[in-house]
Amino acid sequence: MRINRAAIKQNAKGLITSTNPSPILVGLAFLGISMILQVLFDSICGFSNEYMSKVMKMMLENPNYIPTLPHIGTTGVLLIVAISLMSLMMAVGFTIYCMNVCQFRKAGFGNLFDGFAFFFKVLWLFILMAIFVYLWSLLLIVPGIIASYRYRMALYIMIDNPHMSALECIRASKQMMDGRKGELFVLDLSFLGWYLLALIPFATIWVTPYTEITNVNYYLALRDMPKPILDQQI
Repeated sequence: MRINRAAIKQNAKGLITSTNPSPILVGLAFLGISMILQVLFDSICGFSNEYMSKVMKMMLENPNYIPTLPHIGTTGVLLIVAISLMSLMMAVGFTIYCMNVCQFRKAGFGNLFDGFAFFFKVLWLFILMAIFVYLWSLLLIVPGIIASYRYRMALYIMIDNPHMSALECIRASKQMMDGRKGELFVLDLSFLGWYLLALIPFATIWVTPYTEITNVNYYLALRDMPKPILDQQI
């Protein structure tokens, strides 16, 4: 049974216009916090406009020029790691908000910080997925891409089942995505025009909740799909 791509996307549009607080407003808060964290990240790394302009000028003048990273010290490294982890958890929080919206649960701005409630489990999940995708990528690029689709449902599964371990969520995602990776790839391709539109300032305010709610709808459709009845030997 194939999932109706048009139906889950239309449902996402309906949820965006009918949910209170609006996914657009919550998405705006999420993007605003993410931008602040990115500015802090760039500032600590030393990636100022002056530095980037200097690097570009040197590369144009000398094609063999290899830029060196600014020295940031131990404190700077720790701050960069902390900011990166905060950005990751905020993204998880927005996913939790979208899952609550799609399941008609209480959803609000506070969901953006819910990812910190199971910080270490989520972090371990992403570390494991990164390792597995990297190992598959050592073969060729395509196996790595396939692996990334194989584990795409792991985060949704963990949010839905916080008692499950990271490895159990990965295994469940692998089983759930069996025979579905091409279908999800086509769903991603259907957003290509929206991703290009997101290059326009403020357009991403709509694109971010629209794509994430659609992805959640896809997960819920897979989760709730009737399981085949297997013949049992007597």
